[in-house]
Amino acid sequence: MVSPIHIIRCAVTALLVVVSTAHAQEVEAALDRDSVPAGQGAMLTIQISGGRAAEPSIPAVKDLIVQPRGRSQNVQIVNGTTTMSVTYNYAVGSTIPGDYQIPSFEVVVDGRKFPTQPLNLKVVPDVSNVPPAGLPPAAPGTQGEQRENTASEQETGFLTVELAASERKHVYVGEIAPVRIRAWLPADSQPQLRSGIQPEAKAFTLHNVSGQPQQSMEVKDGKRYIVATWYGGISATKAGKYPASLSLNATVAIRDESAPKPRRPRGGPFDDPFFDSAFDRMNARYIQKDVTLSSLDQEIEVRPLPTAGRPQGFTGAVGDFKLEAADFPTEWNSGEPRQLIAGISGAGNFALMNAPDLTPPENWKTYPAKDEFTANDEASFSGTKRFQFSAVPKKGGEQEVGLTFSYFDPAAGEYKTLNSPLVKIRVAGEDMIEKEEIAIAEPTPEPKLEDTLVGQKTVVSAVGLLDPLVARPAFVSLLAVAGGLSLLGGLLAVFRKRWQDPKRRARIAMEAATRGALHAAGERAAARDVPGFFAAARRAIQERLGAQWNQPAQAITLAEVAERMPGDSPVLEFFREADLHEYSRSAAGEMFPRWQELLDQAMQSLTPSAR
Repeated sequence: MVSPIHIIRCAVTALLVVVSTAHAQEVEAALDRDSVPAGQGAMLTIQISGGRAAEPSIPAVKDLIVQPRGRSQNVQIVNGTTTMSVTYNYAVGSTIPGDYQIPSFEVVVDGRKFPTQPLNLKVVPDVSNVPPAGLPPAAPGTQGEQRENTASEQETGFLTVELAASERKHVYVGEIAPVRIRAWLPADSQPQLRSGIQPEAKAFTLHNVSGQPQQSMEVKDGKRYIVATWYGGISATKAGKYPASLSLNATVAIRDESAPKPRRPRGGPFDDPFFDSAFDRMNARYIQKDVTLSSLDQEIEVRPLPTAGRPQGFTGAVGDFKLEAADFPTEWNSGEPRQLIAGISGAGNFALMNAPDLTPPENWKTYPAKDEFTANDEASFSGTKRFQFSAVPKKGGEQEVGLTFSYFDPAAGEYKTLNSPLVKIRVAGEDMIEKEEIAIAEPTPEPKLEDTLVGQKTVVSAVGLLDPLVARPAFVSLLAVAGGLSLLGGLLAVFRKRWQDPKRRARIAMEAATRGALHAAGERAAARDVPGFFAAARRAIQERLGAQWNQPAQAITLAEVAERMPGDSPVLEFFREADLHEYSRSAAGEMFPRWQELLDQAMQSLTPSAR
């Protein structure tokens, strides 16, 4: 049973909470002084009244030290009005003289934001650090030269590059292999990164480097380092052993242990061992230098994709994938296109992946697919790519249909082909006739002469008897007509042969596909769809190369272009640029004119007049 005293206490507590909530909410920040010597500090108090609030976040100010000093809570009842407040205390100061300002910041009280006023603190030189009177000043440039010489002897850091899969010691041509990039910086330094990871050589292409690095403290060769870790991918277009040359620009401030440490005067809110360590680090002299961190001489072996066992449907996909079953309609009409959606999931170079093929291929006609990639990780190495394309059945009747997809598995070192379960469908209508027959009219048979006797003429002119048959006008006209018909027949035969020429039909189909891809690239550029522009533009180049190299256009990859074309070819440069932007799945982005110019140069170099 609850005692009456406990009930009264709960009621009083609830009343105090209601009254305190009804009181006006306030936030006040103040410094107990506006000027302190270097090495000493002022007390910053942040008082929050009339509500609940989390601990404030003080903005960082360069060379200014802010140390928490605990908090206190106060409840006051004046004339029946209850006021509850929480005060957060901080010690603020610096070892470097100058004028400092703590900018305005927001404190959230019961969901409402209250801004504070900017606070100014002046740090004046500490007289205890001034050299005694009578000592000669340092010679001009002596201190700077000493710091420079010391800095050159200090280790400022380095980069390491390693494959994310520890069991792998090599990569394959066309593979985008996950890598771990680490920047090792001395533990007692103050680093500041000034750039992203940059490749130093053309052997490798860097893909999808994570934005914010992961930070940790690690020991290497008996030394402690601050380690910043990025994840990304590298790919190569040629086989061989190449150094993974990467660089990173940084500003590193290294502690100068040779410089004397001035003594800090005691007293004030900073006078305790916890704050002493922070001021000792700030009080030490640092050598600041702009450096370029480079990866060590680490080589990565790039192996060529094997030619033995390469499936006919392989188009350059390298990784580990799974084929999702497609939803086929059970009823079709011959010659009628229907939309299909297929998905491929896993991990690998999704940028070089094309839609799976319908099987059996001789029964189907397909059109270029639209694709959409959904990443499962920050570096876009794993995810799902879905394809939407149109398919037309060329054969009527009952049949089975499925999907097939070929790729190279770098872990197993072999090609693999995935097949979806076969689905029975029924196609209504007759078989499609791909080639149109040209109807040639059969010659009209000459009228048959009757077997009748013709009487001789009784009156014959002298001229008629003397003119030979070849000189008669009717015979000459008949010969002209016969010659014209023969010439027309020959022309029709040549026209029919050219019309049915497989090379001509393939060339017409290639030109139509190229124009369609270029038109799609123009539309994607107008819509600021950067990945769509590069995908359509690369398809146009692949169509032109496929006709020249006599191979399927979709099977042409960056690796093959790099092997068969010179290094300064605009086609090779465009393929590399397309690979860099294929992973960016953003809906819109900035379109640079140089991309369209590079596409025009690549297409112009493949035209017959340019070769």
